[in-house]
Amino acid sequence: MTAHDQAVGSAPGDSDCIIVGGGSAGAVLAARLSEDGRRRVLLVEAGQDTPPGRVPSDIDDTFPSSTLNPDYFWPGLEATVVRGQAPRPYPQARIMGGGSSIMGMFALRGLPSDYERWVAAGAQGLGWNDVVPYFRKVEDDHERSLQGAAAGVYPIRRMPDAEWPGFVRAMRRAAATQGFPSIDDINEAPGTGFFPIPVSRDAEVRSSSARCYLTEAVRRRSNLTIMPDTRVTKLMFDGTRAVGVHAQREGKEITLRGQHIVVSAGAIHSPALLLRSGIGPSRELSALGIAPVAHRPGVGRNLQNHAYMFFALTLPRHGRLAPELRRFAVAGMRASSGFAQCPDNDLFLFMLGRVSGRSFGTDVAMVASALYSPFSTGSVTLADARADVNPRVDFRMLDDPRDAPRVVMGARLAQRMLIDPEVAACYNEALLLPSGMAVNQFNRPGIAGSLMAAGAKLALNAPGPVRRFAVGRAFAGAKVVGRSPHAAAITDADLLSSIAPMGHPVGTCAMGRASDPMAVVDSRYQVYGVSNLSVVDASIMPVIPSANTNLPTLMIAEHAADRIF
Repeated sequence: MTAHDQAVGSAPGDSDCIIVGGGSAGAVLAARLSEDGRRRVLLVEAGQDTPPGRVPSDIDDTFPSSTLNPDYFWPGLEATVVRGQAPRPYPQARIMGGGSSIMGMFALRGLPSDYERWVAAGAQGLGWNDVVPYFRKVEDDHERSLQGAAAGVYPIRRMPDAEWPGFVRAMRRAAATQGFPSIDDINEAPGTGFFPIPVSRDAEVRSSSARCYLTEAVRRRSNLTIMPDTRVTKLMFDGTRAVGVHAQREGKEITLRGQHIVVSAGAIHSPALLLRSGIGPSRELSALGIAPVAHRPGVGRNLQNHAYMFFALTLPRHGRLAPELRRFAVAGMRASSGFAQCPDNDLFLFMLGRVSGRSFGTDVAMVASALYSPFSTGSVTLADARADVNPRVDFRMLDDPRDAPRVVMGARLAQRMLIDPEVAACYNEALLLPSGMAVNQFNRPGIAGSLMAAGAKLALNAPGPVRRFAVGRAFAGAKVVGRSPHAAAITDADLLSSIAPMGHPVGTCAMGRASDPMAVVDSRYQVYGVSNLSVVDASIMPVIPSANTNLPTLMIAEHAADRIF
């Protein structure tokens, strides 16, 4: 049931468990923990609900058009990418299903070495052999199901080769000539090679934790209450025992009491909530007028993310995705830098088949290079004790000297692929985009967006000089690459200035050993120094996985559901 009809200022009775955040992890936990009919579970989400039968069409879309809807994001949130730069907008989901409702739908597990690094950091029970059964519990992988494998709850598909745009097929052939094998199922056979990207969707709609876990049957459970449009501002303690939360709902302050509190607000907002509630570095909290409850200097530290950059391709008809296919991620490639002390397959390339849901969307494609095993770490800190002031997010990408050379190496690999003659024959122009110029660059709402789309369609299919002029205007600051006579020399500095952070923040409430002062939660997801409080989301990852973080976060939630009670 939902709490929409409650009187303002009132709240449900005491819960056995309050879950703060209905995102990728929180929705899973609500479904799993409420399977025990004796346990009263309250799920509190700051954003709007997306119940069965009322899921917005842009969330259902198999092209991720929901990433363009500002109603689904925390307003005003910014992040600093590289030390010394000014902050820039950084979108984080505020909607039921969290990131799973708005992200690009990549469904990657990561690599065995990722999870062995977790164990080495003190995350006992989360080694590769431990997590694979939980991944399989999540995944309803269409291709594996056709071979008789048991299905989970989260539909996953890959684009058949016959649907791939011509430029991606050419890139696979180019990869093969450079020694990269083809891999059918990168999740079951992780390693070096070129592969179709597994995507969180079924034949018609996006998969999200809200759709797949908070089903109509789950929502009918009398022991589960879902309270959307309610922002938790602070945790309540009796000494060092968590006893509830303070929240804002319909402009009023309410109090919700519970026997156990699970924070699942993501790697930005989970540490911010803990800090505002007195869990963190005591001296910093006191300086903000926050009474310390537990001195945990690791709260908000160890922030990691993947750095990536985009090459945009303007495509002739033979290089494009079929216009009726509303698809995004097509294929990927893992490669190793070979640098000392760096894990294998630390570099990742991926290909996107369209940039807009509008008619011109398949006339432009993207090839991205990314560093998927970074060492640099940043922080989430409070600018103010008040909940309505966004935290400071400082990624400090490239701080670790091992990262910048590998960012460049991944970009040069993408360049080599793009100048392969067979690949180059599948595009008109290839351009290195400035930092932050991505899918949103090609999409505008309303009448203005429709007019821009019509103009883009005409320009992208115009004769060469007209097209190049229009592309130069649309991609201001981009540098032409490839075999074109208009190509520019791309320096390492150009490449490094083009990076942007992905939507994959992790690590700010890291799991680790009790002897590690920077660890925030133990191997049962309990917060050190207090009782009756857990954190379950991407913030507990001690090391960022070599994967988009949605599927690992779902896995963590399934794992935690077996451990926190």
